[in-house]
Amino acid sequence: MSKEQQGLRTVQQLGQTYRVMMSAFSAQVGHALPRWRILLALHEEGRCSQKLLAERCRLDPASLTRQLQAMEGLGWISRSIDAQDNRLINAVLTAQGKRVVAEALPRRAEFFEHALDSLSARQLEVFHQVLALLEENFKGAQQAAQQASQGQAASR
Repeated sequence: MSKEQQGLRTVQQLGQTYRVMMSAFSAQVGHALPRWRILLALHEEGRCSQKLLAERCRLDPASLTRQLQAMEGLGWISRSIDAQDNRLINAVLTAQGKRVVAEALPRRAEFFEHALDSLSARQLEVFHQVLALLEENFKGAQQAAQQASQGQAASR
């Protein structure tokens, strides 16, 4: 099998696995993964600025704002302007939001139990190493493409 065929097969499998994982997580935990990451971050951090939440959850600020507005509408979080820096907006779980997280945490643990069933510690270690290497390779490919694009733009 050529390197290109291996690459295509790998990328297709990653995409398919990701979609199945997202769907299974949502079904098991009861929340889509992006929303869950926000809820969990607020659960662990307490009051948190939207800027820090965006960084921690790896969401762009606009997507985060949409998620927070929806959760605010559900009564799960409240937002307020930071007392020390009025440029920042802080979010915090409400009592109802804390109950939502508390109810979902056992389902999340169960999801991981099912997802990692029959995988040894060694297999997981190798898997994480391979994923980290792929991520670095993807970043390298992205940087090379950006540099090539900038080089083309400069030569025009």
